[in-house]
Amino acid sequence: MMSQRSSSVCSTNWPKVYIIVLHWKNYESTRDCLESIGTITYPRCEILVIDNHSGDGSPERLQTEFPHCHFMLNDENLGFARGCNVGIRYAFEHGADYVLLLNNDIRVTPGFLEPAVCAAESDPRVGLVTGKVLYLDPPNMIWHAGGYIHPIKRNAITRGFRERDRGQYDKVCETDWATGAMMLIKRSVLETVGFLPEEYFFGTEEWDYSTAVRKAGFKILYVPEFKAYHNAGASYPAGHPVLIVYNGVRNKMIYNQKYLPRPVWWIWRLLYWIYLQVWWPRRAWWGCQTEEDYQVRLKAARLAFKDHKGIQPIKLRDLEEAARRLGPTPTWGLGWHPKAETKRPS
Repeated sequence: MMSQRSSSVCSTNWPKVYIIVLHWKNYESTRDCLESIGTITYPRCEILVIDNHSGDGSPERLQTEFPHCHFMLNDENLGFARGCNVGIRYAFEHGADYVLLLNNDIRVTPGFLEPAVCAAESDPRVGLVTGKVLYLDPPNMIWHAGGYIHPIKRNAITRGFRERDRGQYDKVCETDWATGAMMLIKRSVLETVGFLPEEYFFGTEEWDYSTAVRKAGFKILYVPEFKAYHNAGASYPAGHPVLIVYNGVRNKMIYNQKYLPRPVWWIWRLLYWIYLQVWWPRRAWWGCQTEEDYQVRLKAARLAFKDHKGIQPIKLRDLEEAARRLGPTPTWGLGWHPKAETKRPS
């Protein structure tokens, strides 16, 4: 629960919040997300919808249905961080006190935002706020409740993942990282740290940004009353060899080269190479339906390791080239979107 003092401070002068929703093709998810945002009780907010070059008519349809939202249409698919940064830059230039990133597959409840803003306003050292994200189905299962960066594995671990919500994470506390699916960013962080890191096309930018924010001396707060529901899997196909495996390995290598001391980076890189040779073959079966699926996922991780080019941005064309080199699979086909064609061309 927020203290009476912090709540009263907020209620007398609510900061201005820009809510940013990144859209790419999935009309139904974005529509449901915007409908839920339309019910919130927070008194000073603007809604920005950033279309990542969907090209399917969905942004125009959404513009008609949600005229109170401001739409920005990118000329190409910039990925998550670069796409969101278009909206963050607009919000920053238009006087935002806070920016709230929401995935388009998130559903919010009317009073979810006030506790997050009050928590951030209660302490100038708080830079980011994240909250309790539950699955949309089943709605009592935890998707995110804060977490930490594993010191050896060097990846973000989610606290409470897939646990039943019994109130075990109902205390406000500091956390190592905030999920990009629901991240409240204070203006002072944007002024000090900058916008989201653009080395990543999709994923890991949240670990990176959280790490940078903490290194700059800010705290990241987990506020359980800042609660929403996640339609997990609506934005991308689980286990996909390009978007999840290839992209994930390259992301992880960028993150670690960026933040580990140089000698430690080279040791970690060697250990990670050994992992991909010895342990990854046992884990690559996840999500596979056929032997061919498995072989492509196995190859994807090793190809990503080979393709690592230092701390350089991964762009859509890099993933398209990886998809061409890996070829289609019986389960995931050629597309990355959940509704993409999954059969081989005849």
